[in-house]
This record gives sequence, C-alpha cells and structure tokens, in this order.
Amino acid sequence: MGRTIALLTDFGLDDPYVGQMKGVLARHAPDSRIIDVSHGVEPFCIPQGAFFLAAAMEHFPADSIFVTVIDPGVGSGRRILTAEFGEQVVLAPDNGILELAEKNFSGTMIVTDLSEAAAKIHSSATFHGRDIFSPLAASIARGTSPESLGPKLPLREIVRTGINKPVWMEDGVETTILHKDRFGNLVLNIPETQTLPERMTIPEKYLLSGNDAGFVKRVCCYAELEAGVTGLLAGSQGYYELALNRGAASEMLGLEPGDNLVLKF
Repeated sequence: MGRTIALLTDFGLDDPYVGQMKGVLARHAPDSRIIDVSHGVEPFCIPQGAFFLAAAMEHFPADSIFVTVIDPGVGSGRRILTAEFGEQVVLAPDNGILELAEKNFSGTMIVTDLSEAAAKIHSSATFHGRDIFSPLAASIARGTSPESLGPKLPLREIVRTGINKPVWMEDGVETTILHKDRFGNLVLNIPETQTLPERMTIPEKYLLSGNDAGFVKRVCCYAELEAGVTGLLAGSQGYYELALNRGAASEMLGLEPGDNLVLKF
C-alpha cells in the first residue's frame, strides 16, 4: 500500500478541479490512498486553510502527504515548498499556510524549496494544483525524497503572516477568526491551553445593528449557555470558539474567516 495523500483546497466541488487532481494522482501514484480533508476553504482564505491543515494532521497516518492548495498567488513568483513534520510531508505555496502546523509541531519543521523542480514541469498558469502539486506529491509518494527536488530553506525565510499569534493587551485580546463552521460557531486563533477570564465582552463596534449581545461567558459545552448568551469554549479542534446555544455566533457578529475581533476582559 502506498502512502496516504490528503487533499486540502479552496476549489469547492462544483468544478472539475478536484477530480482532475485525483486523476493525476491515480495515474502517477496508483498505490496511494487519496483522502479529502476539505475543498470548502473560503476562496483565498489562508487563515482558514492553515487551521484545517493543522487540525487534520494529527488524525492522519504518520507518513501522510498533504497537498495544500490555497494559492491566491498561483502563477506568480511565489515559492512552492515541502515542509516535513517528522514523516509527514506538506506541499504548499509559501504564503503563511504552514504557520499553525509549525506551531503545533513539537519537533523542527524542515522546509525544501521545490520552485526550480516545479518550473521544469509544463503547466498552466492558473492550475498548479493539478499540473505541479499533484505530480510532485505522486513522486514523493513513490519514494522521491524532498531534498532531491530542491534546496533546504532556513525557517526564517518562509512567509509568515502572524495568524498563530493573538495580540494580547492589558484589558483584552485581539484574535483572528480561523473558521466559521456550518453551525455558525467561530473558531479563534487562541489555543485551548491559554487561560482566559470567566467573563468577557465584545465591543459594540463589532456587533451588528440592533444586536446587544456583547456579553461573553466562558463555558464547557454548548448546553451550558442560556438562550441569547454568547459563549466561549474550548472546541474539538484545539482552539477556543465563540458559540450560541442553537444559534449562530457568526450571524450575531457578521464575521468571516480571516476577520479580526477584540475580546475585552
């Protein structure tokens, strides 16, 4: 059995793009098992893609290859990388999408620049997921080592955007929305290991017109929330999330992945 190849994109499922990537992988790495992490990342939303990647990796086999294509710079001079987390390998554009995975990894991430190898592959200017990332992933799945495909990069040289670092203030914290799930819960970039106050508030400027639900109560589960009260709880993915009991925190705040929010202590 070949290595597991995990796909994570912002392509959606309405177009043939994901199917074409899977076709390339099936042709070049027929012994590999292909698993979809998600193709529902909001278009171009690097924070959400970074969250999906970091949240998925620990649940996959130790030698999995992640093909991570949230790539608003496709066709430009942005670099194409592999990042090794032990035996797991991530192929990704150099745009900050590795940040949360790197933060969660207890070892040292090893990064290789595949840009020169990628440049030798005939490709379209707009679909590197099919034309470059998939063939490279298949090659690695068949046994090609990343170091044979390009030079190592010092970690200080890769792109970082700061999504893994909430901004702490004397009276609060500015956080980034990593994800809005189908229930309207908002996943924040605050790890569940961080201690937070029992009660917080959301400044009025973040509330939609006519909504006065700015009070936030820290709880352990959704059922502990009274109707209309916003809760902050440690979610299943290792980060705090804002939630309403049988309601949508995202509708209350009008926030999307990548937006910022301040919580006042």
